[in-house]
Order: sequence, then C-alpha cells, then structure tokens
Amino acid sequence: MMYKSLLILAGISATLAVTPEGFEPAASSTLLVSFGSVSAESGNVLAKDATQTAPSIGTESQLTGSSFAVLMIDLDIPTNSPPATNTLLHWMQTGLTQSTTATPLGSTNAFLFQNSSGQTAFAEYLGPAPPARIPLSHRYTQIVVDTSDATEASLSVLQSAAASRMGFNALAVLTQAGLESKVLAGNFFNVTNPGPVASTTGSANSSNSTSGGSFTNSTGTGSVTKPTPTPTQSPIVPGAAMAQKASGMLLGIAIVGAVFVTL
Repeated sequence: MMYKSLLILAGISATLAVTPEGFEPAASSTLLVSFGSVSAESGNVLAKDATQTAPSIGTESQLTGSSFAVLMIDLDIPTNSPPATNTLLHWMQTGLTQSTTATPLGSTNAFLFQNSSGQTAFAEYLGPAPPARIPLSHRYTQIVVDTSDATEASLSVLQSAAASRMGFNALAVLTQAGLESKVLAGNFFNVTNPGPVASTTGSANSSNSTSGGSFTNSTGTGSVTKPTPTPTQSPIVPGAAMAQKASGMLLGIAIVGAVFVTL
C-alpha cells in the first residue's frame, strides 16, 4: 500500500506544470489548444502548416473572471552563441471573455475564450516558422492571464511590452503589470524545422526580427527571409516533448526516493 502511494505521489509531481520546465510564470492548470482538428498538448510536435492561423483555446472547467488575455511565446529563437537562445512574442490578445457553455474542442468539451468585442490584439498572431538554425525544434508556450481587475496602467504595460516582440520576458512583463500571480492555465507545443542546418560562412548575425509579416534571419552571407502568413484575428481565440516528460518523471522518481528514505 505504501509503495502504491509513493507511485501516485511521483505521478502527481511529474504533471504539476503544463508549461515547459523552467518557464515562469508557470501554470499548473491545462489550457486546451486546438488548430482545427489538430490538438496541441503536452509538448507534442505539430506540423508548421497546421499552426499558421490562431488556434481555439479553452479550459475544461469555466474559470472565475470577466476578462482574460492570452500570450504565446517562442522560447527557442537561435542566437550566435548556441545553445543560448532568445525569445519571441508570437501573440498577445486581451479583452477575452469565456463562454458559459462547453462546446467540443479537440477530443473534449471546453469553455472557449472569445474575442467577442473584436478588440485589436496588442500583438497579432504570428505562425511558427523555425529557421534552419540550432535549435531546429522550438517550444511555443501559451498562457491565459486573468485581467478582470487589471488597471489601465497594467494594460498599458502589456501593450508597450508587446511592441517589442524579440526578447520578450513574460515574467518580467507580467510582474511589472502586477499580473504575475494571475496566470490561470498554460500549454506548449513544438514545431520543428526538418533541416539540415543552414551552412554559414564569415560572421553570422544573430538578429531574428519581425518586419511586417516576415521573420528575417541572417545566416552569414546574405539574408534568408522566412515569410509568415498575414497576421489574423480569430473571432474565437483559441496551441524536447519527450525530454520534458522524461525530466518530469525523473523529478517524480527523485521525490519517491526521498520520501521512501524518510519513511
């Protein structure tokens, strides 16, 4: 009986966070994310083409609150000093409300988040487009924040931060806005460039910027522009993996060992 209890404890510890290991502010409740019929969950790998329009998002249980925001950040932007990476804000939409009735989303029913007022996004959705540089696989993290009590000053902080997508620090921005404790749900998925890694000569430029609807990635000689779809605003706002799961399981095993020794 004691052995079974320890295994249960290990399982719980391995699934506490639904955002990537090390990401802050972390979320422990699952945000359901679906690109049409393609569900994004638990760090699974999605095809680039399936993720180019904003997903539908929701939660299995209705959340308390009258206004919400969704943020999506790429955690694996290449730099000239691998394995060091930068970040990029792919989406920030405020003014969301949640439906009062659950509807099908992927394989479950969910209370969907909606932009019913048609509010303009602080950062319009940009589809994932990992360049042919290390790392080839990128983690895209989504979090939902309760903005019901957010002041105009707090929202102004979010809007100002969204103007500079590159190097976006979710924890620093939400802390400045006084919303770091308001993260209600999260999720992440991966999109991978099939490679091979682009060869470089001379001094590489590590800048990865957004200009209009494009990412510009300089790789040694010349520049490679990777087009992304025109940013769109969805009326219903919606989404490595094995390494994350393995890390969680190892953490659970460590906790089991510690508890067993103590007992």
